[in-house]
Amino acid sequence: MLSYFAPSALPRLLARTRAAGFPPRTRVYIGSYGVAEKLGAQIAEAGCRYAPMFELRPGWYWERRRVSRRDERDLLAASSSSVRLAGPLPSLPQLLRSTSAVRVRWGVELGARFRDELRAATRNGVEVASWQLDEILAEAAGPQGRAYRDLTRGTLRGLVFGRPVLGDRAQQGLVWWAHTAFTLPRRTITAELAAFWRILNRASLGLIGEEYPEFVGDPVVAARAMGAGQRALRRGGSVRQALARKYVAGLTPGYRLAAGLGGNTRGRSRQAVIRWREVYVRTRATSGPAGFAEFNFRYENSRAWVMHDVLGALRQVAR
Repeated sequence: MLSYFAPSALPRLLARTRAAGFPPRTRVYIGSYGVAEKLGAQIAEAGCRYAPMFELRPGWYWERRRVSRRDERDLLAASSSSVRLAGPLPSLPQLLRSTSAVRVRWGVELGARFRDELRAATRNGVEVASWQLDEILAEAAGPQGRAYRDLTRGTLRGLVFGRPVLGDRAQQGLVWWAHTAFTLPRRTITAELAAFWRILNRASLGLIGEEYPEFVGDPVVAARAMGAGQRALRRGGSVRQALARKYVAGLTPGYRLAAGLGGNTRGRSRQAVIRWREVYVRTRATSGPAGFAEFNFRYENSRAWVMHDVLGALRQVAR
């Protein structure tokens, strides 16, 4: 999974992906925030799979439902209560104070709004292979964790099932998982947590753990430490074990430094970064992730040589 880039950087990313020479059976998903039909066409033409990315936090999709008049009529004919969900979502603080049922209901609507965008692109001939959700937030494991998980659970349901009355079929996606929420699988199971894990498993084509290591110290030690989320899932019940088999190790190219993203924080040489990354990726590969993801090909990470180095490391483990 190659995620988050400026439209102007996509041709470089596709060129570097082609040049990397991945084995034919390798599935390469590419996508950034929002749905862009021109980008989708370029990605499909390059033989990769388009997976647009949506954000769980408040934004454009929270403002109102955006569907055609015909689709809106079909929704209202199927359920007269649909009109109550067509306007703005309550603010995030309001949702957090609401009941579980309210949070889940609005989450389902939010996820369905994401699918509205995918449906519109598909009707215009764009090949949409999957989607991404950013993310299972750190707050999902915090003091208000139940409230955040309710909203996330609803959003995942809306994303995976969409609006069947408008012809949507179930479609799984790639769900990003904040490193600070890796403690969740160790929680004692409850009815609410069981429901959360079930819909996450149903919705996930891949569960991307945001490992984001700093490129310092022993990469073998770092790789073993950063695999904690996957190991915790393996120690859980059958649903969490299924998620462990879908686990994707998430990294970042490392030259765009930002809080929580790790990377080349010590300003090491290009060759030192290449060696460190390659050992880390090989070590993680031995623990059986379903794949690897790279997040943030923006700014310093958008340079052709950075993409070359990243994709070279991933090519080695794909082979």
